[in-house]
Amino acid sequence: MTNLNAQENYGALNSNYSPTNSLHLNVTSMLDAKTWLDIKIVGVGSYVNNNLLALKNTTNIKVINDLRQDDFDEEGLYYNQGKNKYHVYNRTVTQFLSGSWNKGDHAVGLSLSGYSYTSVRSFNDPIANFVENGVSSFVEQHLKDYRLKNFKVTSIAYGELKLSYANTIIKRQKDMFMVGLSYKKIFPLAGAAVNIRNLEYRVNNDSTLNVANFKGDIMSSTQPEFSMKGGWGVDIGFTYQKMEKSCRSYYPNSKRGGCRRNYYKYKIGVSINDIGYAKFNSDNISYYAFDLGLTNFDYKNLDTDLDEANLPNFINNLDTKTSGVVKKPYRVSLPTYFSVQYDLKLYRTFIYVNATWVQNIPHLNNTFSIRRANSIAVTPRIETKLIDFAMPFSLYEYSKPQLGASLRFYFLTIGTDKLLSYFVKSDIYGADVYFDLKIPLFRNPKCKNDGGSFSAGKGKKRGRGKKPSCDAYR
Repeated sequence: MTNLNAQENYGALNSNYSPTNSLHLNVTSMLDAKTWLDIKIVGVGSYVNNNLLALKNTTNIKVINDLRQDDFDEEGLYYNQGKNKYHVYNRTVTQFLSGSWNKGDHAVGLSLSGYSYTSVRSFNDPIANFVENGVSSFVEQHLKDYRLKNFKVTSIAYGELKLSYANTIIKRQKDMFMVGLSYKKIFPLAGAAVNIRNLEYRVNNDSTLNVANFKGDIMSSTQPEFSMKGGWGVDIGFTYQKMEKSCRSYYPNSKRGGCRRNYYKYKIGVSINDIGYAKFNSDNISYYAFDLGLTNFDYKNLDTDLDEANLPNFINNLDTKTSGVVKKPYRVSLPTYFSVQYDLKLYRTFIYVNATWVQNIPHLNNTFSIRRANSIAVTPRIETKLIDFAMPFSLYEYSKPQLGASLRFYFLTIGTDKLLSYFVKSDIYGADVYFDLKIPLFRNPKCKNDGGSFSAGKGKKRGRGKKPSCDAYR
């Protein structure tokens, strides 16, 4: 039913026993996986973070208990100002029945997912002060000129059907080179976006707002609609593996290679994901663009003016309305990002350490878009057929340290990228959790009676008498 994708779910993202997770970071990770057929049944994950509002000196466990008992104390809210650039980020992902299969030089994956993103970017201290204290009440900022530039808000929900394929293109001595591609059909459900290129304003008093200049674009689509013309997306991946033995005749999970395993010493992956866009029905969106000069607003009544019923009349009364900068307002670009992964085998076949870097790729200013949060993580892990355990240390937006944990017991995985915030008192700026339930088939049924050690270069079986069982998935 759902895949676990919180921020990046680093704890469960790189296991060789969970290709239905790792393919969303790099599609080539399906190849040479220790699970022949991985079928995801149900899971869910959500991540939220910001750098302005915090719950002071508490834990997420206490917050959850207080909310359940209707005993949440808003006095614990704390505004951490002084940064002059603030953001809010939320990502929730579900995946409805997915699977991946790999054999020899080929791997295939199929998934049906649901995504929800909300991002608020680049608002400054004056806006933060008004958020905390109220526009009319915070008289310290009245009768002063302020400016807001490149402020963006995007919220979108969409479905995604993804077909993935990966292939081992070169096997030379101990070197394996793999490439892969995912094509995604997008089904947008609802969304809204605001791009403010420039806003120069002054709050005159407790009722009047003076706008000297306002240039921006606004789009909304709140009527859920299923359409086969809803857009598309692409993921591209590449991986290099340095193997322990020659891999010229190595065909993982296949009788052709004797059903033997040739483990990698390390692998390096590079991927670009979420290239593309969600496309709403152009007849089912509201789009407004502004290039306002000197204008006064009675902001006490602005909430009424801007509600769904009155918004069109309010906009049409502004005689400075323009055609706008966003030329295709019915499109919202996906959260395109670049990633590099390094995975090193430390001990035998079950202790590894991984380093992963995720970097947002910015979109053009003349588009509505979702922004992927930047992060980097180092994750030691233990992986076996029965149990995976990992403890990722990550930096959200390269500045907020997080320690997480993930545990898989055969078919069930649960984890978080913010473990300490659940048990250690601190200022909490966000939370996340993820889990999934799956059916892993580790062994290719055709390998049942095959075995023996992998013979570099020829893929022969060794031994006399009874053939040992295939240990490709030990």
